[in-house]
Amino acid sequence: MIYFIDTEFIEGFYKPLFGKQRHFIDLISIGIVCEDGRKYYAISKEYNYNDADNWVKENVIMSMYQQTVSGDQRNKHSVENFHKFYGKENSQIKQDILNFTNSWRDVHFWRASKDAPKFYGYYSDYDWVVFCSLFGRMIDLPKGFQMYCIDLKQTFDEKQKFNNERYKVGDLKLFSEYPKQENEHNALSDAKWNYELYKFLQNL
Repeated sequence: MIYFIDTEFIEGFYKPLFGKQRHFIDLISIGIVCEDGRKYYAISKEYNYNDADNWVKENVIMSMYQQTVSGDQRNKHSVENFHKFYGKENSQIKQDILNFTNSWRDVHFWRASKDAPKFYGYYSDYDWVVFCSLFGRMIDLPKGFQMYCIDLKQTFDEKQKFNNERYKVGDLKLFSEYPKQENEHNALSDAKWNYELYKFLQNL
């Protein structure tokens, strides 16, 4: 099975009272779309709103708040704390992903079938780090999970170069079939777009 992932996250540095700065990447939300049509979306309740920079607050968290909380609920939950009520613990998100990807199956079954999960993303280096961190270290990934994410941006660049060399085409983004992005910076919407981009690239 092929799964298309996207995450929103907070990146920054903690400066302890003593010692060096420590880099961190904290999950805000995650979206996964399977090639069979199933979808998964979750908001983490564990991120700290105050750790986010202004761009993330305005373009990711505020948009997520407006799409999640409506009506009188906005009198109860603010953009700073709504994820504590509408979100999930990261441990629960981890379990949801295991269930979503049928990861209860034995690795030997996967080796003999087409069901072993493959993951795709777009500019996915950080997405993959955040995704893997839900399970702990890289070596803690579930059995059968590949230890890398296939980056559709790299695939796009390779297709662009090949088609230009062979057919002298213009920018692939100008093709009418190139998928249009909607609701950008929403993890599920971006994961859906990743799937559409994958299909576009497969048809070139």
